Amino acid sequence: MVSPRRHTTFDACAVRHCALPVLFACALDAFAAHPLISEDTGTQGAGKFELELGNAWTRDGGERAYEFGPQLSYGILPDLDGIVRPTWIALRTAGDGATTARGAGDTAVDVKWRFYEAGAVSVATRAGIDAPTGDAARGLGAGKATYHVLAAVSVDAAPLALHANLGYTRARGDALTRRDVFHASTAAVMTIDSGWQLLLYDIAVDTNPDRAQSTPTGVVRIGAIYTVRQGCDVDFGYQARLNHAAPARVLLAGLTLRW
Repeated sequence: MVSPRRHTTFDACAVRHCALPVLFACALDAFAAHPLISEDTGTQGAGKFELELGNAWTRDGGERAYEFGPQLSYGILPDLDGIVRPTWIALRTAGDGATTARGAGDTAVDVKWRFYEAGAVSVATRAGIDAPTGDAARGLGAGKATYHVLAAVSVDAAPLALHANLGYTRARGDALTRRDVFHASTAAVMTIDSGWQLLLYDIAVDTNPDRAQSTPTGVVRIGAIYTVRQGCDVDFGYQARLNHAAPARVLLAGLTLRW
């Protein structure tokens, strides 16, 4: 069974301005152990907590997006977690009519259930809503509740762990952004000793949230997780685009505490 790991939320297509929907979505949407995109099937265990402090800095030309996502997970049952994740967001556009916006974003409230295990293979689902706690008028939130669901399969072939995801988000949807957003990803993580895990690759393809664009966004991410001591991890990652529909690059760093 893969070890319990972290989670981040998937839906981030709530931006009001057409200049930022792809940048914002690709910066913030993920369902996984930071700095991964792909979710694994691990859960915390009954009565256990995990606090993840994840940061993502996205750049595409002169446009910037930053997200701080403090996420708290609690093991309701051995194979069932409750998750809450508020966000703080900073956005900046470039060129004529350049704008900036900073403040609280939307808040995800999820459950994650690992419902199947057989040998090295396990299957889980994660689903929830994004509560409209961000200011939609400033491009920081959807302005209404949205929801998402994800299926995850993990294969624990120690020292290698493989993950695959399929997901769907019912996003805000308006004249500029799509309502139905689909996600697929796959990742490989290798444990090289008791302290280090290497993200060898994490490849994701998502529906382009911009209605004016038909090309899905494609990205690849690499990174590492280091266990400072039991119950305390630090991580970092780098994301590059596979096509020009995605932002040029994303830098990630995080701290995770478990007790």
